[in-house]
Amino acid sequence: MPDLSSISSGGRGKMKAMPVQAKMGIAAQDNTWVEEAHQIARSLWNSLSPKERKDGKERQLRNIQSVAEETPCWNALALFIRYQAARGEIPKGWAENTVSRLEGLQQQAKKIASRVRGADEKAIHMEIVARVLGYAVRWHVWDVKGGS
Repeated sequence: MPDLSSISSGGRGKMKAMPVQAKMGIAAQDNTWVEEAHQIARSLWNSLSPKERKDGKERQLRNIQSVAEETPCWNALALFIRYQAARGEIPKGWAENTVSRLEGLQQQAKKIASRVRGADEKAIHMEIVARVLGYAVRWHVWDVKGGS
C-alpha cells in the first residue's frame, strides 16, 4: 500500500495523522471536493460588487483555510467565518451559505469514517473542509485573475 502521509489537502498543509484507509477515502473523492469548492467560489464571486471582484477575497479565503487546517473544531471554524462576515471582510449571506455547505460535508465524513475502523469522523470532516477551502482559494483566484 502506498504511503499517503504527505497527500496535499488542497492547500498549504498536509493531512493530519489518520488511518491510511481514511486518507484514501478522502483522496478518492477529490472530484467531489473540487466541485464543492467551485460552487463555494462561484457563490463568493456572485456575491461581490464589481470593485470587490476586481480586488478579490483571496486573503480572506486563505485566512479561513488556515483556521480550518489549524483547528480540530468545526464550531471554531464556523464562528471564524461568521466573525469575518461581521467585520465586513466577506459578505454575510455568503458566510452563512458557506458554513451550511461545509457543515453538510459531515455526511461524507461519516460515510468515510464508517468504513474505517477507529477513524475519527470529526477529524475526517475537518480534513475535507480544509481540502475544499484550499480548492476554493484556487477557484477564486481563477475567477478574479483568469477566467470570469
